[in-house]
Amino acid sequence: MRLTRSVPALLTALLAAFLTTGAAAQTVLRFGHANSPGEIAHDLYKEFADNVTRKSGGQLTVRVFPSEQLGKEVDLLQQLKSGALDISSPSMPTLNSMVPAFEMPSAPFLWRDWKEAETVIRGPAMEPIWTELRDRHNIVPLTKIWYWGWRNFTFGTKEVRRPEDMAGLKVRVPESPIWVEMVRGFGAAPTPIPFGEVYTALQQKTVDGQENPIPTIFSRKFYEVQGVLSMSRHMLQNNTILINKNSMEKLKPELQKLLIDEAAAASAKNSEMQQAREVSMLEDIRKSGRIKIIDNPDRDAFAARMTPVYQRLEARWGSEHWKRVRAEIDRMRSGK
Repeated sequence: MRLTRSVPALLTALLAAFLTTGAAAQTVLRFGHANSPGEIAHDLYKEFADNVTRKSGGQLTVRVFPSEQLGKEVDLLQQLKSGALDISSPSMPTLNSMVPAFEMPSAPFLWRDWKEAETVIRGPAMEPIWTELRDRHNIVPLTKIWYWGWRNFTFGTKEVRRPEDMAGLKVRVPESPIWVEMVRGFGAAPTPIPFGEVYTALQQKTVDGQENPIPTIFSRKFYEVQGVLSMSRHMLQNNTILINKNSMEKLKPELQKLLIDEAAAASAKNSEMQQAREVSMLEDIRKSGRIKIIDNPDRDAFAARMTPVYQRLEARWGSEHWKRVRAEIDRMRSGK
């Protein structure tokens, strides 16, 4: 009788112990970003989160907060540093507020192609910059690569084939030194305008032009209020997925590896999808007949204007950083 009466109590104690252990084993990471549902980036971030939860057996859950629900990109970066946010996905130029050298991969006409850029960004030439982000700002990468696309110019009516054609034009740019200096180097007037106001600014002719990757020009319908698309491919936009260093270090090694592996898988899938979209969306823009496409602007002439721009920005980025990255590019191109 004594044993029979003790069984319910024993079962209750065991259940309580199991629930307590299970709750303690669960970790929830908050992932805030600026993209909206329906965009490739958001869909892949959600897929990344679902895979992490499933493959961890529920030990690790990633909650995704899209559409700037937790703040704009710069705000999310500060939250990431403080630990108020665990994961975010800023563009590399956004990181310039912490480490200015992160602007370098966006330097105009720096890269021949995506393979070259990806190899250098992942490689030893960039490693001291990632180390500075970790040591000074408590942030580490889950993936250093999140392909966004090559940026191109659009204009209202001016057919821009050479930098001389941009003289005196007002061009919308993000509020970042690298964009301001680039447009100024082409002889145009850089005009910072918040991204959400660009369509209206173009429509009302507050500015004469803007620049963005093809998927952005297409999805935001900038081609509806612009007459010329110049395929300058002047700048590469690459984003990242970053995590707070303390949030990462609290995880068991196998969960850290899971996060990195799933971020890498999402990054690879994104690169394939975004590059395909660049091709298909450019064709859709062409078929619309609403904008004239200049397929072969004089990229060499534009690139030649960047030498003094690089010289002005080198001090901001750090001469050692810039020389190391350029040396690695030269080494790769020489085949050594």
